[in-house]
Amino acid sequence: MDRLLDLVVSLLQLIPWFAALVILTVVAWYALRLIRVHLSKTELKPANYLESFQKLRDEGQLTAEEFRIIRQLVSLQLTQSPADQQSSRVSKADYSLLNKTPPSKKMD
Repeated sequence: MDRLLDLVVSLLQLIPWFAALVILTVVAWYALRLIRVHLSKTELKPANYLESFQKLRDEGQLTAEEFRIIRQLVSLQLTQSPADQQSSRVSKADYSLLNKTPPSKKMD
């Protein structure tokens, strides 16, 4: 009987620790959710990039040809899978689309 009572007392002492663990887990989950929402709001979309470059073109800081190249590169990035985007920044196919020849050295 004393052994059973000791076991119950031990289990009762674990309840506050378990509750603290649950509370910390919920708080961490909530904080991560807030951070994720904030980051998704501040992430620039390709349309934002194009608008910025279009303003530069309208101001005369970019030529129509430069803007066309930028627009095509952004379009390429949108059509590539995320794995392809991480493996290489610019491929030979990108240059052929732009009617350019690839540089002799690999781009960083």
